[in-house]
Amino acid sequence: MDIIESKRQSRGLPTRKAKDIFQMIKDRSDTIARILPDSNDSSSFVQACLSAIMDNPKLQACSQSSIMKAIMESARYGLEPNSPLSHAALIPFGGKVQFLIEYRGLLKLAWNSGIVQSIDYDKICANDSYTYTKGFDANFQHTPNLDSDRGDAIAYYAMAITVGGGKALVVMTKKEIVAHGRRFSRSFSSP
Repeated sequence: MDIIESKRQSRGLPTRKAKDIFQMIKDRSDTIARILPDSNDSSSFVQACLSAIMDNPKLQACSQSSIMKAIMESARYGLEPNSPLSHAALIPFGGKVQFLIEYRGLLKLAWNSGIVQSIDYDKICANDSYTYTKGFDANFQHTPNLDSDRGDAIAYYAMAITVGGGKALVVMTKKEIVAHGRRFSRSFSSP
């Protein structure tokens, strides 16, 4: 990078590479519009992508092909990347961009599926009351301690009821979540 480009980047101004990336995204806006679900505004989506790239010099340094691949994945799901809604993110890993669906994006996809009647999620703390039994007579009850300090989180859960009356429940201990993060997340770090 030459001195002029370095100064432009330090002032938050788009570099030549960033301008090339912006043009590439704009040139593919018709393709992006065709991929987006019908309910999405393509100009708003493209602007969100441009803002994500402009706000992050590390994204600008990634390969253009990986940027477009991540943007197309984001468009396929109809989730604006790096927006205040935190539905999805474009994450730089080395010289490539990875598309990541955040938990609010997963919730949006579940609701948009039309098969979910209700969703709930929470943490179980050391001073809460809970019952969790697996098997044919499964039982789960959680009562948060609202009268005093709930204590440290010991487990987390998510549950859903489908329109047809089906039920799904996942409970994971904090230790299981940390182990899962270490195994599957390239950027995971635990305290």
